[in-house]
Amino acid sequence: MTVVSQSQFLRVYTTAGVTLHRWQSYYANTTRQHAGASWSYLPFEASGITAGQTGDETGVSITLPAVPDVVGAIDLAIVDTHLWELSIYQFTPGREDQQVLVETFTGEVVSATATLGAIQVDLGATLSPVGAQIPPRTFTSNLIGTGCRL
Repeated sequence: MTVVSQSQFLRVYTTAGVTLHRWQSYYANTTRQHAGASWSYLPFEASGITAGQTGDETGVSITLPAVPDVVGAIDLAIVDTHLWELSIYQFTPGREDQQVLVETFTGEVVSATATLGAIQVDLGATLSPVGAQIPPRTFTSNLIGTGCRL
């Protein structure tokens, strides 16, 4: 039986592409080099990455510890519309250099709820996936032809 592990990396950045935070949740209490950058340890948990038949992603929930860095990042993300990118990798333990990207989700903070020790952040898009890609159209007989009359 093959043992498989998953690591999660979370990047917070501005719309101009300036990275503000890089966190990873697999390598406990260490800063990890990955993709040419340093990723600090932060024990977060992500759930909810799904894709429908049309390829639309419905959103992601991330539970993070309520520490000052996280609270500040969430506050700024809401005010300045920062983007959060979650990447999930799969690998065989002991062969971390051969990680395979399984899923990536990029979104804005659309809501956040907090308890005394944790904050749950919901990521999503403020635009409709269809409306953002294709302008709305009204179908007329000039576009689709004249229908059959019985």
